[in-house]
Amino acid sequence: MKKLLRVSLQIKILGLVTVLLLLVLSLATFMFTSMESNEDVENAEDLALQTSKTLSYMPVIQEAFRVGQSTENMNHIVAQVKDEVGASAVKIVNRQRELYSYAGVEWNGEIVKEDYYRSLVFGSRYILHKDQDEPQTLKAIAPILVDYGDYKKVEGAVAVEFQMKSIYDEIKKDIRKIVYASASVFLLGIGGSYLLARSIRKDTLGLEPFEISALFRERNAIVQSVKEGLIAFDHLGKITMINLSARSLLNLQGDLRGQTIHHVIHSPELLNMLDSDKGLINKELQYKDKIVIVNSNPIIEEGSRTGTVVSLRDKTEVKEMVDALSDVRQYSEDLRAQAHEFTSKLYVIMGLIQLEKYEDAIHLIKDEAHSQNQVSEVFFKDILDEKVQAILLGKFAKASEKKIDFQIEEGSSLGQLPSHIPLSPLIIILGNLINNAFEAVAEENKKRVTFFVTDLGKDIVFEIEDTGKGMEQEEMKRIFDKGYSSKGDNRGYGLANVKEEIEKLDGSIEISSDGDKGTVITVILPKKFERGM
Repeated sequence: MKKLLRVSLQIKILGLVTVLLLLVLSLATFMFTSMESNEDVENAEDLALQTSKTLSYMPVIQEAFRVGQSTENMNHIVAQVKDEVGASAVKIVNRQRELYSYAGVEWNGEIVKEDYYRSLVFGSRYILHKDQDEPQTLKAIAPILVDYGDYKKVEGAVAVEFQMKSIYDEIKKDIRKIVYASASVFLLGIGGSYLLARSIRKDTLGLEPFEISALFRERNAIVQSVKEGLIAFDHLGKITMINLSARSLLNLQGDLRGQTIHHVIHSPELLNMLDSDKGLINKELQYKDKIVIVNSNPIIEEGSRTGTVVSLRDKTEVKEMVDALSDVRQYSEDLRAQAHEFTSKLYVIMGLIQLEKYEDAIHLIKDEAHSQNQVSEVFFKDILDEKVQAILLGKFAKASEKKIDFQIEEGSSLGQLPSHIPLSPLIIILGNLINNAFEAVAEENKKRVTFFVTDLGKDIVFEIEDTGKGMEQEEMKRIFDKGYSSKGDNRGYGLANVKEEIEKLDGSIEISSDGDKGTVITVILPKKFERGM
């Protein structure tokens, strides 16, 4: 059954049209044939009856019966009428049923046996079908009513006969014409259906209906599974497609297909973007409580816009991806710095051993071991959160590579951070602040950066202090503006991201700077996240 349903569209159309044409044309041919046959028989009956009546009223025939003698002129008229109407025979009988005049038959003087009773006795006109005779005949009989002045009297009857074979021959000719016309219509219908099927196949790019339906299902599944929000609407603004991501992003409910985009979306800024005849690329828009990145592509056909396809992305997700990439890059840099530092020290130790400076090598190893023990002791004794430990260990390696004195201030202590402070915000906050401190002291004679942390009380406090040049008041006011930096172009996003992450955690940041003593940055994060409660 499935194989039958998967035949080509062309075969389906041809098959359907063929069956319909055969059914309709067969029914129409039967009806026309039946009507034509009845009409031909009725016409023959009318002609026969009208001819018999006409002959019965002819003056020549009336006069012949009045004087009681047939004339040569009467016989001539009877023969002429027979030939003109195409009758097989014409008979005129008297009241004794003797042929008075005739044409198309032979008479031996015997009494005519046909049924003239109703006509001779009652003066009736009627039609007779003689099926018993061979060949079958149709006969019309009319009385000859002679006017004698004072009275009228039936003196005879006129019979006009038609052979049914000739009538049937005419019917066959008419049927043949109908059949030829039906066959022509059938061939035209088949040719038209073939051209229609080819046109449809061209419009569908050669795809069959089941292939189109399969593509539609695949397309719908792909569109609905795409993470980006997708909306398509026509030139009238009516929505033709919207996926689940777009519904979720724009907080839309119900069946939206067929509805106008202006009735569904109530943001003038977004509607202005969607109405643009030009494509949009990565345009940011504040929609309700979200920042949405909008891309649109108008569909142009023959110079006019027939529709638009729009993609929407939540900037939060994009930012998370960027942060994740930044985390990976930061880990990579810290690991590279750590590997480079230990590799350098290993080469020094190897050189001392080759020079047989064993005591110097042992002394260097002990110093490095003591330094690592001090760092590890501070980390694992006073700072217990693994996320902060991992960040600081990487920064220690980077500081060692850059010859920066990076220290953890005495009295620092930190337990496990609460669950609402994950690793990603910590990397952005502490990583950027410590890196900025390293850059601030990179060109100074005294390269020192101090880190302090405490979780006493209701807040967690991070403090990073450097011995750099410090900042002016004007610079401190703009330091958190996105894109602002005193270090060159394509900079100025680190501290803006830091502030954004701190605000998400319901925290605060403070900066204190002195041109002689450097800069101190303090971050305060609450242990309990109460926003939205």
